[in-house]
Amino acid sequence: MKRWALPLVLLCAGLAAAWPLRRYLTAEAIAARSPGQTGLAAAFLLALYAAKSLSVAFPLSALTAAGGLLFPLPTALAVNLAGTAIVQLLPFLLGRRQRADFSALRQRHPRLAALPDAAQHPRRTVFLLRLGGAAPGDLVSLFLGAADIPLGSYLTGGLLGAAPRVLCTTLLGAALWEIGGQRFWLSIGAGALLTVTAIVLWRILSAKKQKP
Repeated sequence: MKRWALPLVLLCAGLAAAWPLRRYLTAEAIAARSPGQTGLAAAFLLALYAAKSLSVAFPLSALTAAGGLLFPLPTALAVNLAGTAIVQLLPFLLGRRQRADFSALRQRHPRLAALPDAAQHPRRTVFLLRLGGAAPGDLVSLFLGAADIPLGSYLTGGLLGAAPRVLCTTLLGAALWEIGGQRFWLSIGAGALLTVTAIVLWRILSAKKQKP
């Protein structure tokens, strides 16, 4: 087996394992099965974040929303940001092992090949990808690891870019029992606005780069 194929095989295996359990992977189901003690509930949720990092089928938004259901807002944000760091880091480290096969990975996945070259401005590129919610996130992380993005730039850019979306989804989790209410639609609208903002910023920066 080629070296670049191993991380993809692991992600596919995670998808196969998670697919039969998909009806249990909602925010309400996760919150209902979580331990009652705060520390154990946080550890349980972080373990699910780690499992999600190896499965493209595991819905990240459900985990973040579950955090909003389980904890007060400050605790929910802390747990969800820690979980987001785990989700971003593990596929990145898998991709890091495939740096020598980066060209083959791009050829294998045309959607990844369409991503811009992040070498010149790694922190900014990762920030905009996370702010815009580039999907599938696990494969994006794998790609960025193989692209030899510095770990510090990757984590800071990734967490800063993901933070507004984590906040929105955490608030949505607290409002899940009021579907159609004001907070529900504000969270949905904010997520769409973040995607549009990232696209606009990307085009502005690209236009500046192309000017003589």
